[in-house]
Amino acid sequence: MRKKAAIALLLAVLLLISPAGGGVFNNGAAAQSDIQIVVRGAVLALSAPAFIESGKTIVPLREIAEALDAEVGYDAGAEGKQTVTLTRADRMASITIGSAQMTANSKPVHLDAPARLLGGVTMVPLRALSEALGAVVAWDSVKRIVTIDDPAELPTIGSADKLREIMESAFALGINNAMDGVAKTEVAATADSSEAAAPTSSAPSNEADYSNTNVQVEGVDEADWAKTDGHFIYQLSGSRVLITDIADPAKPKLVAKLEYAQKNSFYPQELYVDDKQLVVIGQRHVSLPYDAPASGGDQTVSSEGSADIAASSDAKRGIGMPFPSRTMVKTFIYELNAAGQPKLVRETEQEGSYISSRKIASALYIVTNKYNYTYAIYEKGDSGGDKASTDLARSFEPVYSDSAASKEMMSLPLDKIRYFPESPDTSMLLVGALDLDASEQPLQVSGYLGSGQTIYASEKHLYVAIPKYVATGDTYRQETQIHKFRLDQGRVVYIGAGLVPGAILNQFSMDEHDGFFRIAVTKGDMWASGEASSTNNLYVLDEKLSTIDKLEGLAPGERIYSVRFMGSRAYMVTFRNVDPLFAIDLRNPAKPAVLGQLKIPGYSDYLHPYDENHIIGFGKETIELPSKGMSTDETMAFYQGMKIALFDVSDVSHPKEKFKEVIGDRGTHSALLYDHKALLFSKDKGLLAFPVEVMEIKNKEKLDSNNIPAYGEFAYQGAYVYHVDLQKGFTLRGKITHLTADDLAKSGQYGFDYTKSVRRILYAGNTLYTLSEHMLKANDLSSLKERGALKYPAQPL
Repeated sequence: MRKKAAIALLLAVLLLISPAGGGVFNNGAAAQSDIQIVVRGAVLALSAPAFIESGKTIVPLREIAEALDAEVGYDAGAEGKQTVTLTRADRMASITIGSAQMTANSKPVHLDAPARLLGGVTMVPLRALSEALGAVVAWDSVKRIVTIDDPAELPTIGSADKLREIMESAFALGINNAMDGVAKTEVAATADSSEAAAPTSSAPSNEADYSNTNVQVEGVDEADWAKTDGHFIYQLSGSRVLITDIADPAKPKLVAKLEYAQKNSFYPQELYVDDKQLVVIGQRHVSLPYDAPASGGDQTVSSEGSADIAASSDAKRGIGMPFPSRTMVKTFIYELNAAGQPKLVRETEQEGSYISSRKIASALYIVTNKYNYTYAIYEKGDSGGDKASTDLARSFEPVYSDSAASKEMMSLPLDKIRYFPESPDTSMLLVGALDLDASEQPLQVSGYLGSGQTIYASEKHLYVAIPKYVATGDTYRQETQIHKFRLDQGRVVYIGAGLVPGAILNQFSMDEHDGFFRIAVTKGDMWASGEASSTNNLYVLDEKLSTIDKLEGLAPGERIYSVRFMGSRAYMVTFRNVDPLFAIDLRNPAKPAVLGQLKIPGYSDYLHPYDENHIIGFGKETIELPSKGMSTDETMAFYQGMKIALFDVSDVSHPKEKFKEVIGDRGTHSALLYDHKALLFSKDKGLLAFPVEVMEIKNKEKLDSNNIPAYGEFAYQGAYVYHVDLQKGFTLRGKITHLTADDLAKSGQYGFDYTKSVRRILYAGNTLYTLSEHMLKANDLSSLKERGALKYPAQPL
């Protein structure tokens, strides 16, 4: 029997190595020979036809591996397992026949379809294999063509002369000044019209009975001000991180306190928590010697791990500049034990101001913007020469460090820094990537001249949106440039770029679904007339970021206030005087269409799915009044209290506002309107909670149509806790505040002790927790009766 098994195994391996003609496909998957595979521009001949199974293209392994110049090895292991190993440069993958698990660069990767032998040919999922080997895959569903290429190569700066050329070109176009002016105008307009519009998202599913941060994409964690793992609560409080044991909700106790006030001015901003690690991310500002370049000096890391930014003797002879400084984003990584005690195990730093971050499994990605001092490009000629060029180069080279790799502060040289052609910005985008479970894999930092301002991340890709301003006569029109990166197990791979006209609102203006990228933008100015007036548009881009179709001209004269993509649908709220909620059909990416719309008073800054046929809007109620100094039929909308509404989109052609609730009067506000993480929602529990700052008009009178509505006076701050369902809508169960009666008595019309502002609401087990910088309160989740509280120690001065 052993001899027969060995012969059978040998024959199988020989068939695996040798090409086979046709073969018999007996697994029930229908062959689809019309699928064409193009590798590096050449059509690939296959020994067996490619086919689609569970939405994945299945192809012969041998031809793909050879086309990518990968070395292939075979191992007939114990128990008859056949394993194929592929090596390409620094990439390695191994696949076992019959298994839906692949190992890629020492990391397990789940395959949607297992590797298998069909007619003597090893068939594998094309995308998973190609991407494991570092290639880039794109699928054209219309032409049924799969293209496989090496990653796109952006040009490198390379030298100080090239850097100077790029910078001078940007100045010659006059882009920077125009961009600053337009950007400031847009921010002011947003702030004046209402509180800034905000994103939305649904929390990921959670088997454990505790709440997670409300994130945009399930499986893609976002850092937050506070988190829980069900046993402890981890939160920021000024310059500290506090860890509270909640095993006994009646007696919560502080078990650890991380103080950062004395650590080189480090200020924590956000954190991540999983079952074994705490990650704290923050910023610090470093003053440099007056005559030192902003970057590139010889630096070391102290024994505590903080960077000792001491300019070298060469740096001290650099170009003088006003108030030289450096902004650094620092990450502290702690191991957690069962008692909640953190142990510092790793620190990283990268230059720039913090934009955002994402955590996918054990991979952490941090995005920063490094401001560059551009005065140095003028320091050439007789007084500058080579020295000026050298200092210019050093001022642009960003620095970074990783205590797991070295105590030395490293810099990214110009020949490693790439640039976005015709970039509108002289700042630098930095993407730091590290695997939290692999200390042997150092922090990977990629630099791109041309900053990014808004990011969106799926489980596989990072999209960076950059506003771009193009001169059109005496004015400028705005475009949005999108750069796409693959998130690759603790590193990033640049994919390519796309461009759409108009401006995005926030990260929720972007979405990825079934390989397509969707983006909603406002083009023009809603206060302008004629061709300059605003329209709202949606574009669908393919995997190469080429626009395949668009839906334009929605709500002329208005702007987008919120967007929510939900699979094959999108919901868009625009506003000027009334709130049109548009329901958009995206089932056919090549033909987006409006399914229906609903016009109602007020607007939604934030849209959150209740289920596939209902969506909750959070925003402001409005009233429409005649506008002074304009024609009699001209009106203007004025916002009132905070509004929450439940929309029924079961009949998507006729959306309905099923229920609504208005909180307070004009001036009432919630952090939820600009920060989606402030929402606590559980459909299963019927739970909806968020912090609110309530303003009330004490003596309400009938509104005079000739007067602007009055603002209310401060009346309350705390958590509003609702029960929500499809039968009764919103039922206010109770309110929880950290302000005492004395605090309220001492508060002014607008002010109070803001350290007592409830910022997050979490639950663990049958207890609801409200958190402020001042204290933690525990309330019974069913009755909302207070169970316990913990006042935090005073913050260090």
